[in-house]
Amino acid sequence: MSSGIIKSNGMELYYDARGPEDGEPILFIMGLSAQWVFWPEALLNDLARRGYRVIAFDNRDAGMSTAIRAPIRQGPVGAMARYMLGMPVAAPYTLVDMVADTVGLLDALGIARAHLVGASMGGMIAQLTAATRSDRVLSLTSIMSSNNSPFLPPPKPAALKTLVAPKVKVETLDQYLAFGRDMMSRIGGTLPQDQQDLERAFRQSWERGLNPRGIRNQFMAILATGSLNRYLRRVQCPAQIIHGGSDPLIRPAGGKASAKAIPGARLAILEGMGHDLPPAVLPRVGELIAATARRAGASRPLGGEGEHLADVAVSVDGHQ
Repeated sequence: MSSGIIKSNGMELYYDARGPEDGEPILFIMGLSAQWVFWPEALLNDLARRGYRVIAFDNRDAGMSTAIRAPIRQGPVGAMARYMLGMPVAAPYTLVDMVADTVGLLDALGIARAHLVGASMGGMIAQLTAATRSDRVLSLTSIMSSNNSPFLPPPKPAALKTLVAPKVKVETLDQYLAFGRDMMSRIGGTLPQDQQDLERAFRQSWERGLNPRGIRNQFMAILATGSLNRYLRRVQCPAQIIHGGSDPLIRPAGGKASAKAIPGARLAILEGMGHDLPPAVLPRVGELIAATARRAGASRPLGGEGEHLADVAVSVDGHQ
């Protein structure tokens, strides 16, 4: 395993890598407010054991990556109203900037192309990267995400509120762990969650540093980006959409919308899964990710002793 902080698109991003250096790289992109440590260890290790180079990172405004200190111009309620009406939303950045962060991370690690796996907001970033930077993406797996259309069924209010506007006082680790248990109970499905692994993730997040303003910044970035439909028809790589049948935050219609918009995408609805990754679904999720990577038909290892960024001379703007 290796980890560290690297510069990307003007940001400092913390990353973690495991698995063989010469394995095909799989880049995991986490969702709104969550640090990379929320990826289940069992899932990351499963794919590393399959021979992939597994990389996860903190998005900007999360964990140990750069925190954006921009003025707040709109509240989340007003911003959601503007988003629903198709009006511009003021935000410090958009998902397009987070795509540039993702590509910059690949550049810094010397990776020409990677398989992308994204959850929730991270799924939107992965979809947008596959659509606009097809030269850098081998395959796409989008989990519990959507095409970000304002016409999708809305989240259940309790699920959305606990994530973007919690009315709780958090001053100690114990309070944060209690908040985490409550939040996961609200956004989870009917399948039992791994309470020990979730406590590990919340504890590590507390120790690594919280960024409450970052949650609002990322939420505003989603709203300011708007629907991805105008991009998704450009996706050329194999694509797998995974969604929980009991997701109260991004309803199953969100995953179905992405699958419909992406040419050739496959859709898997996992019954009982909510906006989480409970132990019961991890073997299936791992196999779907690996199967999608195999569909990409890569003939040699990438990002290690095989194909490096320098070997194909792909620059930041995509020209060769």
